[in-house]
Amino acid sequence: MTIRSFFQTLLAIFGILLFTSPEKALGRIHRAPIILKAKDINKAARYPLRFYRLYSSNYKGEAKAVPFQIDEVNGFGDYVLDQGKNHNNKTSNGYFDGLDELSFMGDDVGARRPPKVWPDGQKPHIVFEIAIKNPNAQGYKEGAVYLGLFFSKPPPLENKKYVVFDIARDTVNTSRYEYVFDRKNYLVVKSIDSKDKQNKKVRLIDSSTFFMNADLKYFLTVSANHRSVNSKLEAYKTGPVRTIVRVEFVYSFLNIDFEVGMYTEVSFFSNSVILPAVIQNPIDGINRLNEGSSFYYGFALKENPKDFKFETNMESAISVEKSFFSFLKETPKQPKIYWASLIGQDSMMYVELRPSPTMLEEENVPKIFLDNKGSGDMKKRDNNKVLPLLESPVNMALSFDLTKFSEGEHKMAFQLFFENKRDERIINSFKSLEDWTVQLNRI
Repeated sequence: MTIRSFFQTLLAIFGILLFTSPEKALGRIHRAPIILKAKDINKAARYPLRFYRLYSSNYKGEAKAVPFQIDEVNGFGDYVLDQGKNHNNKTSNGYFDGLDELSFMGDDVGARRPPKVWPDGQKPHIVFEIAIKNPNAQGYKEGAVYLGLFFSKPPPLENKKYVVFDIARDTVNTSRYEYVFDRKNYLVVKSIDSKDKQNKKVRLIDSSTFFMNADLKYFLTVSANHRSVNSKLEAYKTGPVRTIVRVEFVYSFLNIDFEVGMYTEVSFFSNSVILPAVIQNPIDGINRLNEGSSFYYGFALKENPKDFKFETNMESAISVEKSFFSFLKETPKQPKIYWASLIGQDSMMYVELRPSPTMLEEENVPKIFLDNKGSGDMKKRDNNKVLPLLESPVNMALSFDLTKFSEGEHKMAFQLFFENKRDERIINSFKSLEDWTVQLNRI
């Protein structure tokens, strides 16, 4: 063996030990939550909820129980929530089927190695491998969890809780953030704190608000913000991986026939908030609203936005004057997902919004607003007043043109991800969640 080949061999061995050692190859494909519908893994569905347990595996084929939960969706398309004044627990059928959802964290995905050794020697009667793959991923490209079915005497559930909902304090606590509801309106937040390595809270967001300005043709202009809305927490469910709260709200103006009824079911995971909103719009904005009618939802970031590394695929909400030759430029392809990321010294935030197919067809898509001012300037502005952008206490917002909202139902999926460290690879993995595929195999 030559000296050169010796060193090449030594480097190869060192690389294998450092980067692809068995312990290093234990999944953890990404840090986002994974939500699977029963209908998409139907061979593993249709059994009573109490039969299910979830495991990861290591390189030796040793199974480890991991936190998971199954959330039922009833025939009306609502989550079955078992707590609160208006819970709907009676709509549960007790089975994992239909649109019911199995959720767990990407952190808990292990190696794709069918288990040979089970905790306390209790092997499930049936085992399904859920393989999760993305050949284009940075880092880990494949992992798996193992869904076990016990038809009698199932072992105790893994008792680790990633999310804690304290209804008395209106807070959601995780290892990465604390989310505090505004008691007067559950649609906005009182504050969001990131948590450092010592679990010390670091303020990320001071408050949030929304604003609507509807200028009706030949009639009047109606403006509203979060103080114009009546909202209440109807029901909730809290589990080890996910807390779901249902918020209902109605706003009415000037005692006239202008009411928009809306409800949403917000999901909280250890590093993210998912808000699928359903808006019932009674007005044909395309034909009945004047130009300038708009809606935004915004945050008062503690720090000045310019102190973050900011990236987005959205256009600016503040119109930029177009040059005479602008029409010669090629119109960029319209994305299906709109996102923005803010990367600070020791924390990160990623915002994603998915308009419905109808909204995309009507080019009813969000725009981003940034105001390079910090919390000192924001606190000088009154969050109780109905104020447009540049006057309200928000330095980051998503804005919509209401003249592009047609009459009827509109659905949007809004997600916030929080991370209490700086690692741009995590942000990149959030952007590529759609690229992951799931394959179910009975083993």
